[in-house]
Amino acid sequence: MDETEFRRLLDLFPVVRSRHYQAESESSRPLSLGTAEDEKELKEWQDAWDKGDQKETETEGGDRHDVFWTKLKLVAERKMGAAEAEKFCKAFQKAYKKLVYEELSLDAAQRFVNASK
Repeated sequence: MDETEFRRLLDLFPVVRSRHYQAESESSRPLSLGTAEDEKELKEWQDAWDKGDQKETETEGGDRHDVFWTKLKLVAERKMGAAEAEKFCKAFQKAYKKLVYEELSLDAAQRFVNASK
């Protein structure tokens, strides 16, 4: 999957947080969704995550990392079909692994972990 195709598929998903998200400043503000279509899409995402959470509790000792990828695949299948979702998830995992394990410095990772506490 080339970068343009990956970007096109990634654009099917709504932005959950801005690139400059800061938990302290945005957590006190109420969420404004905008259009009814945005609210419907948010509801679909929440339902998909809830289904994934139910599966997680059914499988005791399930690895949270695996649960994330399962949830991502479930939502992607609803958005673009099984075959496209499989390609998208593989490309997303490849980009994730490259960023986290090859390009992200230990200091940056530590700052990210500390910022989420």
